[in-house]
Amino acid sequence: MRRLLLILTAILCLTSLAPRSWTQAQKDPLNEEEVDQVREFGDRPNDRIKLFAKFIEQRITAIKQLSTEKTAENRSAQLRAKIEEFTRLADELQDNLDTYDGEHADVRKALKDLVPESDKWEAVLHQPSPDQGYDFARKTAIEAAKSVSDQVKDIQKSQEKYFAEHKDEAGKNGTGPQ
Repeated sequence: MRRLLLILTAILCLTSLAPRSWTQAQKDPLNEEEVDQVREFGDRPNDRIKLFAKFIEQRITAIKQLSTEKTAENRSAQLRAKIEEFTRLADELQDNLDTYDGEHADVRKALKDLVPESDKWEAVLHQPSPDQGYDFARKTAIEAAKSVSDQVKDIQKSQEKYFAEHKDEAGKNGTGPQ
């Protein structure tokens, strides 16, 4: 009896975890190829940051296109999905920036391009007209865009100061995210 109870408990636990794992996998904003690219650049901070910026830019471009295509099928759902992908990618970029900055990886080259790029994201996210289907996601994405833009500028300033004082460490990669 006890053995049967343990087996039933194990089955219930496993079946309750399966849908949650599948849902989490669906929330990943990167496809398998993009994940592989991110992994490949784990030891090259500037390239990895540029890669995240590229992926974010792709989502921004899709949001721009959907904003103007009023007749697109499932437009609201597509916009929400792209906006949510943007937010998750922005969060991931910020995590990487935090790690690289904390490890004193020299990411000034990537930040040079990222500052003007990130300044444009918020404006694009304001383009879609408010809609119940994606308005919360849009507001969250706007906050994420502003946060990235502010963080990039702050890190750029701190990196300039740090590497002016530690010239021997310029160009180093730090340990960075794995």
